[in-house]
Amino acid sequence: MVARIEDIGRLPGWPRMLSREQAAAYLGVSAGTFDREVAAGQWPQPLERGRRKTWDRFALDRMLDGRMGVASTASAREDDDLDRELSEWKRSRGKG
Repeated sequence: MVARIEDIGRLPGWPRMLSREQAAAYLGVSAGTFDREVAAGQWPQPLERGRRKTWDRFALDRMLDGRMGVASTASAREDDDLDRELSEWKRSRGKG
């Protein structure tokens, strides 16, 4: 079962992996604006899981921190290389 936008308020926090609508809400923009910004490279590409696309909340946080010119948040350890880990994961499944 997928958490819907209406369900987010009942969760203890935002889920790690966000749907398109959840990611847009997390960033405070419409889904259409989020789509345009992803296409323009302002946000990371989604992780495709079958037909479902999800965005890593930590990756969104890191990109937002970079855009704002602030130090990275504690959402991910400093030694994490999530882009590398995602690339390795995709290669291991023949997706990249």
